[in-house]
Amino acid sequence: MEKEMLTAREVAAYLNINEKMVYRLVREARLPGTQITGKWTFSRPLIRNWVESQSLHKLKVPHPAPHPSSLPSHNLFIAGSNDLIMEKMQTHLLKGFSPGIVTYMANTGSLGGLRALHLGRAHMAGVHLYHPQTKEYNIPYLKDFLPEEEVLVFHLACRNQGFILNPHRSAFFEGVGDLASSDMRLVNREPGSGTRLLLDHLLAEEGISPRKVRGYPHEVFTHMEVGLAVLRGEADVGLGIQPVAERLHLKFLPITTERYDLVVPKENLSIKGVQVFLNLLHSARFSKLAGDLVGYDLKDSGKMVH
Repeated sequence: MEKEMLTAREVAAYLNINEKMVYRLVREARLPGTQITGKWTFSRPLIRNWVESQSLHKLKVPHPAPHPSSLPSHNLFIAGSNDLIMEKMQTHLLKGFSPGIVTYMANTGSLGGLRALHLGRAHMAGVHLYHPQTKEYNIPYLKDFLPEEEVLVFHLACRNQGFILNPHRSAFFEGVGDLASSDMRLVNREPGSGTRLLLDHLLAEEGISPRKVRGYPHEVFTHMEVGLAVLRGEADVGLGIQPVAERLHLKFLPITTERYDLVVPKENLSIKGVQVFLNLLHSARFSKLAGDLVGYDLKDSGKMVH
């Protein structure tokens, strides 16, 4: 029987990389893991899903039926979109609020999160997927990715999404059209992320082919990585959330306010970790922690929207 929990050395062997690269991926929030008594431990199902998400390009799940979850119910497994509030909850709230529950988060992108639910490899998924046809977020995608599952959707927050800019280059950039008409270098997000889908939609609206965008193939996996690429001069612009620009003292050009929601299969509501997480969204501790981040609207946090 396969071990469900892996050490860093075992993950390195599983991925065929050296152990130092495992720790680097964890530090960059690209590999799902958690620290227990100072040592990193990793969930095999989330690692497997993370590997698959790296090549996720399809908009529909190719599997004909959902997979029953085999995840340990005493822990909490979350997949999906990268978000600063979610990171803070894992680091500051969940560890102290319910010490018996170990939380694993995998930055697989929004589509990867829905795929993880379908495959039974996560208890909930964080998503922010704009649907151009309906001009709605998240819910229209459920019928494509979770056609047979009964799921609930809880609102986490609305957040400002826009272009993060090098202050010394911001005068040359007024909007998405400048990605094709100027020499601005883009840092992009990975396929399957809500941010990548939003950028592709914005380019399509302007009639811009990705091939005309300098830096379009330059992909990273988190909002902070976008900001750091701009800060280090590796790129001039990238699509990301406002608090990253504020934290790194970069320019921010707002594009939209998007919904970040949590998708939870109904059968997972009985899992203690899921209950603790959702209850925290209504707590004063959550409001204080998340309220420190600029560009977030928390007024409907925890509300069931589907």
